Amino acid sequence: ADGHIAILCCTATLAWGVNLPAHAVIIKGTQIYDPSKGRWAELSPLDILQMLGRAGRPQYDSKGEGIIMTAHSELQYYLSLTNLQLPVESQLIKTLP
Repeated sequence: ADGHIAILCCTATLAWGVNLPAHAVIIKGTQIYDPSKGRWAELSPLDILQMLGRAGRPQYDSKGEGIIMTAHSELQYYLSLTNLQLPVESQLIKTLP
């Protein structure tokens, strides 16, 4: 009625490409098929944080909610990710001669 979209369901690809703020973001599943590996792989930490970052943008909302639905085996990883407790791992050494 007021011109806002009540609910938007989309794939990860659309979530990366659409610049829409949201009050709540639900990530239903954290794996995508990686054809280069020939198997399912976890979304990158940057992708997860980018999607969650759409929730509660200060200019639109006073707070936001992010919900991640994943396998129990990945629970500790995503708790660490959202609490910013993952180690920083440099990739520079791989590119040096």
